[in-house]
Amino acid sequence: MELKEASKILVLDPIHGAEVIAGELKELGKEVEIFNPYRETFLDQTFFKGLNFDLVIAPVHLSPNFEIIKQALKNNIPFLTHHEAVKEIAAIKNLFANIKVVEVTGTIGKTSTCELINQLVEGKRVLLHTSSSTRFISPDNTQIFPRLGGTPANVLKVMSIAKEKILSPDIAVFEVSLGLTGIGDVGVITSLKEDYRIAGGTKDASAVKKASLQNYENKGIIVHPGLFLSHISVRENIFGGRDRNLWIEGKENISPYRACGVVGQSPTVIYNRLRTITGDFIGGEIAFKPHDSYMSTEFYRDPLEAAFCAVLSLGIAPEEINTDVSPVVGRMKLEKIKGRFLIDNSNSGTKLKFLGEIAEMARRISESGKMILIIGAESEYVCEGVDLEELKKVVEQRASDFHEIIIVGEEFKQKIEGKNVFFATELDAALEKAVSDSEEGFAIISNVKTWR
Repeated sequence: MELKEASKILVLDPIHGAEVIAGELKELGKEVEIFNPYRETFLDQTFFKGLNFDLVIAPVHLSPNFEIIKQALKNNIPFLTHHEAVKEIAAIKNLFANIKVVEVTGTIGKTSTCELINQLVEGKRVLLHTSSSTRFISPDNTQIFPRLGGTPANVLKVMSIAKEKILSPDIAVFEVSLGLTGIGDVGVITSLKEDYRIAGGTKDASAVKKASLQNYENKGIIVHPGLFLSHISVRENIFGGRDRNLWIEGKENISPYRACGVVGQSPTVIYNRLRTITGDFIGGEIAFKPHDSYMSTEFYRDPLEAAFCAVLSLGIAPEEINTDVSPVVGRMKLEKIKGRFLIDNSNSGTKLKFLGEIAEMARRISESGKMILIIGAESEYVCEGVDLEELKKVVEQRASDFHEIIIVGEEFKQKIEGKNVFFATELDAALEKAVSDSEEGFAIISNVKTWR
């Protein structure tokens, strides 16, 4: 059932956006109720009998074992996901008239890709929503919105705030969790690596993201790192290597970016038979200038390729693209603190998989050759933490590379051992200890899962 045909609707999960969706539906004249499935055990079971709704709207991550889900299925009530509901509400209300829209999902690199897209279209009016911040950026000023997460319903919340502020973006870029809603002209999947289970352990997150591609059927372009899409009728653009249709040229595989930081030479984006939203095929090369050499790491390569691919897919002329790119604020950056080199990669998207590459960079810049590693998680700030066994393995395999390792997170105490292993309750305390226990010229790596 399509949302516009339903009169009485039940929206599940107020923790992840049900109230936003319900508010939009009430504006459309629908009779709406909100239900929190996480508290259903406290209710009399008679509450679930004879549910009388035309439609149930539930998030993709919700466990099918909740009684409300079982009873709705038993009563043959049709379901929409939050993602699908957002798409239909946006269409009914014509929220994106005269706005080019990019939405970005994936397991790794979502925020970095969104922020890089914003850099590439510098000079245009951009409404940018990521898990780190929401901003309206124009040539005249930047307006900061209240902080909102990546749940799909917040697309509607962001647009509501933009309307209240009477803002007119040329481009809107949304980071969305667990799949694409289908609101965009271009939908980006950054990666399906580092997969995990959702919905009470009944689904792979990657499978849910792939299924969300159906929301783009016969509409727009999907940008992705080489997925198999033949079963879905969408136009697609691929990034990530010479065998695909967009890549960043390297030189003898020494670095992902050619002679990064060398005067007179620039890395080059090469694109071949990319399709734009107007249906044109384009090809060519764009030289660009990374501000810092650590943008040459794998951490930035995929987000940069995805961002260039998305912007070109929108049909923005190559000569209009800003090629003067900088590291993403709140993502990996290099700074000095009391004479120590700090490689700061502590954020919500931190992964242990990049540690080897970051450690090699730290070794190169350290004046003394000595390094301190800070890892772990400030778990009160993130939904998806750090796996204990993976953390143990890192400590066991790499302890000898570091002067000391400081692990952030109470849950890891007494569970990981080592002569040079120490613990801190929070990131700030760990940084203070690292500075105190080191000397000028040391390199400190901060690689903690936290929300920035």
